[in-house]
Amino acid sequence: MTASKRKKHTENFLSSHGFPVFDNLPPLEEEYNITLKTPQEIAERILILSYLNCTAFDPELRNRIINFLKEEGLWNKISPKEELLFEKPEFNNDEIAIIAWRAESIWMLLWSINKSDQLNFPPEEVNFNLIFEHLPSFLNSTEDFVTSATLRPATEILDQADLLFRLNWAFYQSQSNQLNIKEFNEGIVYERYFAINWVTSFRGSWDE
Repeated sequence: MTASKRKKHTENFLSSHGFPVFDNLPPLEEEYNITLKTPQEIAERILILSYLNCTAFDPELRNRIINFLKEEGLWNKISPKEELLFEKPEFNNDEIAIIAWRAESIWMLLWSINKSDQLNFPPEEVNFNLIFEHLPSFLNSTEDFVTSATLRPATEILDQADLLFRLNWAFYQSQSNQLNIKEFNEGIVYERYFAINWVTSFRGSWDE
């Protein structure tokens, strides 16, 4: 599917669900211009985010988790901001909220490497207990999880990227122009948009 056709398809889909459509938004890149992250990179990112969540909600596990990530060769894959968080003696409420919301990013990443099924629309907030069902047991070897990861077709990933791009813009416009937008969880959309932009390399690094 060309980028223009994908844009039109997304706009028709959003319009049919009662969302405002902004025709001036450009198409995304063509599929042949996209460099997707490898499934192994995505699997490693899922593990890092999940263990950061464990650290935030049970700080007594911090040292065990850091040592485990080093043993598994994951510590050198964390982002600079994540390193600061892992090494903080205590998280404030804002940091805990940000880390908790990353559950939606993790769910999108799991979907992108075929570790979870279809994404529902409209999306419902994911429960972290459900995420852990798709991960290796706590502090157990991550090798099989990483090596068995396979990437979804690029066209499916770009379909989601295009949808989330236009949804995220619709929320932005609804706030700045007081548009009447149907009830929908903006936080879910933002986190999944954040994650898919990393998968497609629209963002250079995770922290950007």
